[in-house]
Amino acid sequence: MGVTFFWLSVCIPPEHASEVAASFAAAVAASPVSPTARQVLDRWREAPGSLSPEAVPDPARPGFWTFPEGTEEFEALFRPEALSAFGQGFIRTGPEANGWGIQLDEDHGTVMITDRVPAPAALYFGLGPAQAARLPGHFGALFVAPSDVGGLLPTLEAVLERPSPEMLARARRWLRGSNTTLVLEELFSFLPHALRKAEARKEGVLVLIARG
Repeated sequence: MGVTFFWLSVCIPPEHASEVAASFAAAVAASPVSPTARQVLDRWREAPGSLSPEAVPDPARPGFWTFPEGTEEFEALFRPEALSAFGQGFIRTGPEANGWGIQLDEDHGTVMITDRVPAPAALYFGLGPAQAARLPGHFGALFVAPSDVGGLLPTLEAVLERPSPEMLARARRWLRGSNTTLVLEELFSFLPHALRKAEARKEGVLVLIARG
């Protein structure tokens, strides 16, 4: 295993929703898209074939391999430090845990663990630029207030339910490292599942990517 990433969803009780929303907004504000990453996104939207996760021979270093232009910039969008630090408060215990006493367990949330690659990067690449642009939030990170969960769920279901074989194949291409056992259908259903759980509990939902 290399670097581990946790894509986590956690239900947020109404009494904590406003404070969690403010903390999430601050973390997003501290995670701007760089000009280089913006260029990569714009190029991908204009020419989807311009982005590739496969390593290629490094022309500057014979015998070594590197990733094509844009690959690392695209992936970095899904692991900004501020949002990762916020997310770690929901997977750690003791003094490093979040200040609301919200625990990530089977009743309150879900977690998807991947090696080296943040799961939402594979999801976005799998969807393709047009469908990925329809997803709310900040590159796999999302906060939804309790009153908004039911209204947003149909939108996510429309984008993510029943992915095509081509979408699944693209997502698998991006999942490098030790991710061969990840069930691709679960990758696409992660966000709708998170909102359904929150709706059943009449709570909000927070979705974050945390680096292990």
